[in-house]
Amino acid sequence: MGRYAISKPAFDLTAGGALPDVLTNFNTFFGLGQTFEDNGVRAIKGQAPNVQSNKFILTTALRFHSVEGRHASELRRIRGQKGWITLNDRGNLPAISQGVYNGEARTRQGGINLVALTGFSRETVSEAFDEPLTGRRVLRNIRPFIQPGFRFPVDNSREAEDTETES
Repeated sequence: MGRYAISKPAFDLTAGGALPDVLTNFNTFFGLGQTFEDNGVRAIKGQAPNVQSNKFILTTALRFHSVEGRHASELRRIRGQKGWITLNDRGNLPAISQGVYNGEARTRQGGINLVALTGFSRETVSEAFDEPLTGRRVLRNIRPFIQPGFRFPVDNSREAEDTETES
């Protein structure tokens, strides 16, 4: 990556002590894995517009996107949960994970209100889509798991501001 390479961060999977049993408790460990996978799904979707002019990179990114989604779904099932996200519900994950799930309650796609169009419930419509995250939001979600002192690169997302609307 040459001059664009960033230094490797040091990780703190306990999130500063918020998850003290992450390496000894099956549910905490797999829950954190699910959180990271869900963040990855939404991160890739959020950056897809930035790489759509390069078909090879876009195709590769979208392949990663589908694999991340399958990983997240399987981690949920291993943990005895549904394989998908409903609204902004993080399930039985700790509060530190909520940022990954905020914004998942959207029921509009391409400006179309899918509840009104289909007659399905808000819950059902929200389960059909993973919403994109801005680079800024992705970094905010993983910040608790990076040891202090690491400087993230500048967020180059196309979005002017980081908003999470629910409609």
